[in-house]
Parts: sequence; C-alpha cells; structure tokens
Amino acid sequence: MKITKSQLKQIIKEELNELGGIAGSLGAQRPDQGPVEDKPDSEIQAMAVEFFMDMGIEQKISIVLVKNIAIPDLVSVMKKVPALGTAAEEEVLGDG
Repeated sequence: MKITKSQLKQIIKEELNELGGIAGSLGAQRPDQGPVEDKPDSEIQAMAVEFFMDMGIEQKISIVLVKNIAIPDLVSVMKKVPALGTAAEEEVLGDG
C-alpha cells in the first residue's frame, strides 16, 4: 500500500487530535537516550516506530510513517511532539 505525503500528514494530524494531552506526557515517560542525531539511521527508525506506537498508533501505520519520513524529520517529530504537549500544559497552568 502506497501513501501520499498529504495522506500521511492527515493521518498524523488525526492521530494527534485523538491523543490530545497524552502526547505531552510522553516526554516524562521516555528515558533520556542521549542525542538522537548521533545514532545510526536504523536505530533512529526503531526509536521512531516505538515513539509512534507509544502515542497509540498501530504498529503497521507506525512502520509506514517511519519508512516515509526522512530521518531528520523523524528526529524533529520525536523532539517537538512531547514539547508541544508540555508547552500547552504550561500555558494552561500559567493562565490559572
């Protein structure tokens, strides 16, 4: 099954919308594994599959995502998604 970039973006967007605040808690659950950029591509891809599965995305979809996203973009997603959730939580807490 082939997937277009726009379909991939839509899948990610839908999954993130379903998860809501769960993504923010991922940063606290994931142990520090050192700088991701210094790891071999295959190890980054394995980490990304696990990352997407931790978000509740099925393994098959996670594998498709990883195979269709460039390594630097995978690194960026794994860094930014937990930060987005944390930022949203901090914003909510800061307003109260």
